[in-house]
Amino acid sequence: MNKIINQKILTYIVFFFIVCSFFFGFYFNENSAGAGGYTREIGWILENIEIFKNNDLKNAIFHKDLYGNRPPLIYILNEIFNPFFYEYEKYRVFVFTLSLAGPIFIYLNLKKNHPNTNSELLLLLSSIILLSPFYRTSAYWALNENYGLVAVILSLVCLNFFLKQNDIEKKINKYFYLTIFFSSLSIYFDQKHLIVTMVCFFSVFLSKIDIRTKLYTFLLYAFFSIPYLILINEWGGIVPAKTQALNTNTITNLSRLGKMHFYHLGYASTIISFYLFPLLMLKEGNILQNIQRFFSSKWCYVIISIPLIYIYLIYINYDFKSYTVDEYWIGLGVVHKSSLILFSNLKYQEIFTYIIFFFSWIVIFLYVEKKITDCLIIIFFLSFSILIWPLMQEYFDPILIILALMAFKTKIKLNYYNVFFTFLYFFIFLACANIYYLKIF
Repeated sequence: MNKIINQKILTYIVFFFIVCSFFFGFYFNENSAGAGGYTREIGWILENIEIFKNNDLKNAIFHKDLYGNRPPLIYILNEIFNPFFYEYEKYRVFVFTLSLAGPIFIYLNLKKNHPNTNSELLLLLSSIILLSPFYRTSAYWALNENYGLVAVILSLVCLNFFLKQNDIEKKINKYFYLTIFFSSLSIYFDQKHLIVTMVCFFSVFLSKIDIRTKLYTFLLYAFFSIPYLILINEWGGIVPAKTQALNTNTITNLSRLGKMHFYHLGYASTIISFYLFPLLMLKEGNILQNIQRFFSSKWCYVIISIPLIYIYLIYINYDFKSYTVDEYWIGLGVVHKSSLILFSNLKYQEIFTYIIFFFSWIVIFLYVEKKITDCLIIIFFLSFSILIWPLMQEYFDPILIILALMAFKTKIKLNYYNVFFTFLYFFIFLACANIYYLKIF
């Protein structure tokens, strides 16, 4: 009994520590993702805000100087509803406050899925998102990412509540509409959230609803896609024209499909596995047994051959120095930065990187196994990686954590040890990120 009480007390202490660190990070102007500060990304965001301040909505949306990698919904909503939009310090407080909603809704989802698990454990696990350097930096410096992440979380919460109803109740109701609304909204905040829209659409469409409701679902999603199709037609691509002109390496329209960055697949796998690795501890079953089962399966050698073939093709077709030194000044994630810190010799950096490529694929396969939904989500992020430049870790964090906790079909089993391991893992990552950017900048 005393052990259980002590575990509960410790859990609440750690949760309180995470929440306090989130507030202290804002107070002390933390920049753990490198994109914060008064001279970083906020510069072009403030320029966009000025465009909406000095123009009507239509002219602002299609303004030649509008810049960014996302649709302008954030600016439209703030222009209409947010009285603090044009006062930057107050706007920072607004975005910070909005970001606090993320862990609250994750908790509601976890509580629905794990009704028999201790509330304090669910509370701690839901707060892990507050340790994300990218979620924190966006919250502190009024960047654009957290609007979409909160919409993603809301759409998955509503989807879960819709699917958890029994078949008789599973019909058109508030959860049905809210799922479609928030999942459609997600892509207007960030294009990569298309995966969430797809998960919600197929989950609703393939659930036990009648054929008329399926058709109605399709028509609603088609209706909500119309504004973005108009934007694509006007911009000539999926982002504003100025963004397309300044970043010619990112594939934002059909004319650039020949510029795919296939070497990104390896780095994307390292980033994905970085987030899935601690979640292996949460996975149902003993981790050693899961590894043993994987290596004893008849597909083991086929799966292992995939990263080996990929590494060989990258080695003979790409010069390592060209895309890690000559072409890249930012990005490629934690493994690339670790290689630069650990080794000054380029050849050693290359060997280290390819070794991590190989083990990253193994971690991914160990986690998703034969879960079709999980595999398709991973394939989406890998496919997305070859279209963009530069490849940034922020494109995967914390969206992968959110999806793993709320959308993946891989079953998780929660106890004090694996939840605390997950906390410790992401806390160390946050500490290292702060040390790294304090040193660089």
